[in-house]
Amino acid sequence: MGLLSVDRLKPGMVIDKDLLAFNGRFLLPRGAVLTEGHIRTMKAWGVVEVDIEGKDEPGAEGSMAPEIPEEILRRAESSVKALFAVPPVRSPMREVYALALERTAAALKEGRNGSVEEQADSVFPREKKKGAEERVKGRLTPSDFVSRELRLASLPDVYYRIMEVISSARSSASHIAETVSRDTSLLSRLLKLVNSSFYGFPSKIETVSRAVAIIGTKELSTLALGISVVQYFNGIPPEFVDMKNFWKHSVACGVYARLLASEKPGVSEERLFVAGLLHDLGKLVLYRRVPSLAREAMELSAEKRIPVCEAEREVLGFDHAQVGALLLKEWKIPVPLETAVRFHHSPSGIPSALEPSLLNVADTLAIAMGMGKSGSSVVPEIGKDSWETTGLSVGVFQPVVRQGDKQIDDITAAFLGNGGR
Repeated sequence: MGLLSVDRLKPGMVIDKDLLAFNGRFLLPRGAVLTEGHIRTMKAWGVVEVDIEGKDEPGAEGSMAPEIPEEILRRAESSVKALFAVPPVRSPMREVYALALERTAAALKEGRNGSVEEQADSVFPREKKKGAEERVKGRLTPSDFVSRELRLASLPDVYYRIMEVISSARSSASHIAETVSRDTSLLSRLLKLVNSSFYGFPSKIETVSRAVAIIGTKELSTLALGISVVQYFNGIPPEFVDMKNFWKHSVACGVYARLLASEKPGVSEERLFVAGLLHDLGKLVLYRRVPSLAREAMELSAEKRIPVCEAEREVLGFDHAQVGALLLKEWKIPVPLETAVRFHHSPSGIPSALEPSLLNVADTLAIAMGMGKSGSSVVPEIGKDSWETTGLSVGVFQPVVRQGDKQIDDITAAFLGNGGR
């Protein structure tokens, strides 16, 4: 008995445990003999691994395609090693490293750029003068940043109507449909998301009411909430941050978090996706308010080979996770979302650590896979306690990454459009 990734399933295999999809949907009973149709259904519903009689899932190591030339493999190893501050000798980082190596080698073989780029240069296209920022260095608190942010701009009205839907026990499908339909931009993006490979529904969903009937009122409200917050930050000038790369990383983190959450009954996949989408909002506040200090933190991250959140603490005395969580708290975002964002770099030892731990793993995976740019020069370590809290097996990584690829591209296009803004 053992776990087998969905990509390795074959017709005729026998399921050893009842199979559930996201939100606890029952798919197949124990003892069912798999068919091609069963396997397609599993992939459509985001299943990443299945208990199969007599099968054990091999680790990610050894998954490198044998046809990769030795010279390309050496180049890939050199590139990937630069992303890891310490040699990844233990699970789960060993498996994350193996996947990053496989992906980089495949990109080099296909003639695509597989080298590690400077994160600071890709996030900040232009140098900013420090000036007044140096004079306030060490004097500002997360509250100072958030209070300035709240004074200068406000969320769209639709955000507050969505919050009412989420908070009310009497909300219905018609309430969320009416609320979303008032904002044409939100409506368009939400329907694009629902009709993307993120859900993989067999037929097109034309209306919000239909989407609510399939996904659920609270779940769709959570997605709409995340989209409306994304729209809040659309106006950041390009000289401060490459928004396309920033949101691609955020989307990737959300997609991976959702796929990981599908392995944990009772965890809201939509909430984990939105948590991933919003996990780095604090960075946007720093980029907008103190861009040179944010750059200094990224440069320090590269120089000392430490995660950018640690470098931020050295430069500012706090990190982007604290700023982002405080902003979400002021906006009265539901507490589980705020908690996941606040502790996504340090989930160990806190109450209700499962969702922050899943987000921590997803963030590490997104950085290692080179999905967008996070500003970090190294792949942050998945701590032993965080990994144990998730209760996942390392066999989950490969199918999560492979299933996530198309979803990430589809959702990034749905949120940002072809122009990336």
